[in-house]
Amino acid sequence: MSAHRRIPRPAWACAGIAVAVGLLWAAVTPAFWVPDEPVHVGYASEIAETGRVPKPMPSAPVGAESGLRAGGTEEQRVIFDRQPFRVEGRPSWIESDARRFHRAIEAEGIGRYKPGAALYLVNYSPVYYGLEAVPFRLGRNLPLLERLYLMRALSALLGGITVLFTYMFLREALPGRRWAWTVGALAVAFQPLFGFMSGGVNNDTLLYSCSAALFFFLARAFRRGIGMGTGLGIGLSVSLGLLAKSSMLGLVPGAAFGVLVLMWRRVREGEPGPTLRIGAVTAATAAFPYAAWLVLAGTVFGRGSSATGSITGAAEGSLTTMEGRVSYLWQTVLPPLPSMSDKFFTYVPWETYFKGFVGRFGWFEYGFASGWYLPALAIFLGLTVLSLRSLLRSRPAVRRRAGELITYLALGAGLLLVIELAAYSYHVAIPDRYFEQARYLLPLIPLYGGFVALAAIGAGRRWARACGALLVVLAFGHTLFSLLLTVDRFYL
Repeated sequence: MSAHRRIPRPAWACAGIAVAVGLLWAAVTPAFWVPDEPVHVGYASEIAETGRVPKPMPSAPVGAESGLRAGGTEEQRVIFDRQPFRVEGRPSWIESDARRFHRAIEAEGIGRYKPGAALYLVNYSPVYYGLEAVPFRLGRNLPLLERLYLMRALSALLGGITVLFTYMFLREALPGRRWAWTVGALAVAFQPLFGFMSGGVNNDTLLYSCSAALFFFLARAFRRGIGMGTGLGIGLSVSLGLLAKSSMLGLVPGAAFGVLVLMWRRVREGEPGPTLRIGAVTAATAAFPYAAWLVLAGTVFGRGSSATGSITGAAEGSLTTMEGRVSYLWQTVLPPLPSMSDKFFTYVPWETYFKGFVGRFGWFEYGFASGWYLPALAIFLGLTVLSLRSLLRSRPAVRRRAGELITYLALGAGLLLVIELAAYSYHVAIPDRYFEQARYLLPLIPLYGGFVALAAIGAGRRWARACGALLVVLAFGHTLFSLLLTVDRFYL
């Protein structure tokens, strides 16, 4: 039976809904109002129009903010300053204003290749941008906004792939709970921040798909045993994720731990030879493509030592210290000790991660009114109680699957550690700026789907399905109101 026949129809339906949500976000979000979108488009445009991978420019700025008005190219700022649907003040619905805007775009050559348009993203591998170069090239005779929508549509498709793998992950992780797979996958499809990112040009979207694939292959291997097929799947997910964005490095330790647990199980079953071959193939598949890119980046494309794609490389070396890293990591979640200088003006888990996950959009400068976050916290705590109840009622299964659960925890902890270490380097380089954003946590979005599915199961046999339906309705309302916030922000 072919692979697509083995994927249940509800999985395809959930993926299709995710694509539709991404396309809606692509339609309502103004041009270049997805983080770093101007420079992501610039990178793809050079590949599309020259067939070359961008090389570093001596004057390329450091920092994600440089893609907005504070930096970037003059051509990119035209988008913010002249579009009829203004980001400041009231929009214009006059057709002549729209025509002037399009003439300004054409006059400046915006959306066409210009050297240096990739700015600080040149250290990323060209994998995602090679994909985005296809719709860019296909729409080369279209105006910029139409061409941009084609590129955003590809990201929406990647969002659908993420939800598809999330459904398949839940099928392996929660066997026998078919309705719960749909509940968890739809919770992801309707998650507003995920939908917003899926409606923009940003290499995060490919990272999310690779991470979801990694969760699926690990869950499948834990349920059915690791074989050459699942080993290759794990390795390919890691390697493509690393080529998409180097924050995938945060998931590597957890994935490695999971593979070692799975290999140990096979060895105990008396298959050391095949197990070692599977492990070797998995490791080689995961490491070789990324290692090859690092070599090419340094020898052919002139990236030097910062070829990992980090924008924080300028802060490495004498500016960062081990004491500073420990202090920063500590203060991310705990108050500073008497010997520490205070690093934060806000509580990062609440102000940045929780509020950002509930909904902050654009360049994360608008979102829900402050009064909505406490009810959202109450709902989250209620879901947490239900999820814990579900786990407690399945204690024997939890004990049997301890290695799998530790693997998922390690995946999350590793990603958080990489994010905060990068945040420390960034803060050292630019002391008045902070790196953390909720979107960096979205590679863990399959776990969010599992969290919602477990909460529905925790409602008990009598109420579980009704609770699941309610959670899907709440998720739908959440993303609907988030879209309306965006419409109000830019068009009313």
